[in-house]
Amino acid sequence: MSYYNLKHKLQSAGDTMGSLHTHDFYELEFLVSGERIYFTKSQMYKLKAPSLLVLPPRSTHKFESNDCEVYTLQISEESLSEDQLNFLNFLAKKGVIHFPSQKLSPLQNMFESMQKIYDSFPFNSYKKMTFNIRLGRLLHMFYTYANIQDDETHYSLVADVSSSTAPIILKVLDYLHEHYKEHISLDDLCELFHVSKSYLSSTFSKATNTTIFRYKISLQLEEAKRLCRETRYSYNKIAEMTGFSSGNYFRLIFKKYEGQTPNQLRYNSLEKRNKN
Repeated sequence: MSYYNLKHKLQSAGDTMGSLHTHDFYELEFLVSGERIYFTKSQMYKLKAPSLLVLPPRSTHKFESNDCEVYTLQISEESLSEDQLNFLNFLAKKGVIHFPSQKLSPLQNMFESMQKIYDSFPFNSYKKMTFNIRLGRLLHMFYTYANIQDDETHYSLVADVSSSTAPIILKVLDYLHEHYKEHISLDDLCELFHVSKSYLSSTFSKATNTTIFRYKISLQLEEAKRLCRETRYSYNKIAEMTGFSSGNYFRLIFKKYEGQTPNQLRYNSLEKRNKN
């Protein structure tokens, strides 16, 4: 049975969905402004506007909002073509899709026009047809604006955690993603989150299968790899931008964990672009 639901919401800081829940339709969360955190059974996603998260049917989730404006579009599988289903499944696997800020206005305008159609009474067959046409345009805008035809994920998932993970660990993960370029010690985290070293270390390792230090390093290296591929900054500059104490230490850590030097990564990326 076809099902549509489109809501425009303004939510204040601390607005939280009480418990994890699931439903039998796709849910597209388009963040216009502010921030929103989504918890699923195995992941935590942090959205910063403008961005999109696609939740497939039967995915358990909840959210926390921070002064945000969001459009929530729910669509049943029966309402979508095979190509649209494949595309939404593709988006769901990508995680959070970020859009350039200059693309916010046309995307917001499209959602506003769809909201007017949806809110008009009655929502008859003609309006459903018009709504579907706009939906097709919206999906095409997602495709072109986010440049998602390439194979590169636009957002690194926070961590692969289980549904039993202590909430404090989700907050620590979020903090690390925000501050990974800074010097952060275990003592700093324990003082900030009011937990003991032994508890934080053991609980974090159990949830993520790695240490806090290694996780922070992985975040620094992900950003460093992006800068190596996309810029011509010197490696000393990249080290400074990503929180490494020196260029030499950066190159040492990069080689240890990536199995190649920053220069090799940059050269291989350039070769790949030239071939394409």
